[in-house]
Amino acid sequence: MVKKVKNLFKAIYNDMLLEVLCLLFFVLAFCFERPSSVFNGYYKIIINKSILLTDYIAIAGLGATFLNVASIMLFNLIMLKFMKIRINGPIFAGFIMILGFSFFGKNIFNTLPIYLGIFIYSKMKKTHFRNYIISLLFSTGISPLVSYTMFSFPIYIGLPLGIIVGILVGILIPTISSHTILFHKGYNLYNTGFALGIISVTFYAIYLGFNIKVETVMLICNDYHNILLYLLIGISLLFVILSFITDKIVIIEYYDKIAPKSGRLVTDFINDAGISPVLFNFGSIGLVSLLFIWLFKIDLNGATFGSILAIMGFASYGLHLRNAIPIWIGALIAIVLRKSSFSSVSVVMSFFFATGLAPISGKYGFFYGILAGFLHIMITPLMLGFQGGFDLYNNGFSAGFVAILIVNIKEALTFKEEF
Repeated sequence: MVKKVKNLFKAIYNDMLLEVLCLLFFVLAFCFERPSSVFNGYYKIIINKSILLTDYIAIAGLGATFLNVASIMLFNLIMLKFMKIRINGPIFAGFIMILGFSFFGKNIFNTLPIYLGIFIYSKMKKTHFRNYIISLLFSTGISPLVSYTMFSFPIYIGLPLGIIVGILVGILIPTISSHTILFHKGYNLYNTGFALGIISVTFYAIYLGFNIKVETVMLICNDYHNILLYLLIGISLLFVILSFITDKIVIIEYYDKIAPKSGRLVTDFINDAGISPVLFNFGSIGLVSLLFIWLFKIDLNGATFGSILAIMGFASYGLHLRNAIPIWIGALIAIVLRKSSFSSVSVVMSFFFATGLAPISGKYGFFYGILAGFLHIMITPLMLGFQGGFDLYNNGFSAGFVAILIVNIKEALTFKEEF
């Protein structure tokens, strides 16, 4: 019996882990509200401008938000299965990133034009679409640009214009993101956010030039804190338990094959260490995040809950507690000195997403990690004003600048230039 259970768990984490998460959110979607309310709320999500920061729970309810999460997960799963793509570190991270941001800003309607643009780009380059799957999974951080364009004009103008803008952005993303990594030399895990920030700044400037008003928003709902808290606890513990069931020496493998890594892009922990240590890493990051929630009395809503899930996904792609802790210490110092508060959603998101700079502490050590986290908190609030809220990965945008600054300072001090 024990062996059968163990084999079942192995089957789940080898082939069906993402499918199980998708099913979980589909079931949860109809546990808290009537189906009519869920579908009405889902329609509200589809037609919303989705500009940063729009918590879908605030505008549509918890059930509709879970349905949005499940539907976009299902679509991407089908696409991966259709192209026969196996899960590796970057793909796992990109998929969980989609899951997290589906709580605030992403939906099927505003992602499809971007996907179409990347498909067109693959045809222009005469290469297979599957070669751009990583760019595709991370691309939808700019989805609000599509929604905002569609629903800021009369529908007969906005709908085709939004589709055109989405396609154009999709064409731009693969080539720009492949070049932005050269600027920060792989020390920003959220590299695509940096690339999307550059694109967002361009479109924001164009819109302002044509007197198209762009306003960021702050729609947040904390009413479901306890439900989201228990869900985060459950997911984190599930992954840790799975890791131990499937690998008795998972902690040893974690410390041997993941913890020593700097995390600098491109790092694939699934390829380097196997799935079990990654599951342990995923759950551990979640549990430490829960500790922060308890210590700083952080309210969970669509934005904060989705942000924590998103960074947990990078447990397969460069992030672990050893390179994250110095970043969080530096971020905390900056928050205290600025007299900011964890009651601010923006502060909470900046704190957790400062982990995009984790490779800096992983490579250069504790001091530089603290410096990176500190600067991230200082710089991030400025970035939103530059990109207009079109880039959901605003923290990835700011992390790119911090990484460029620190890496170049380090190189100047050591007279050693890295790739």
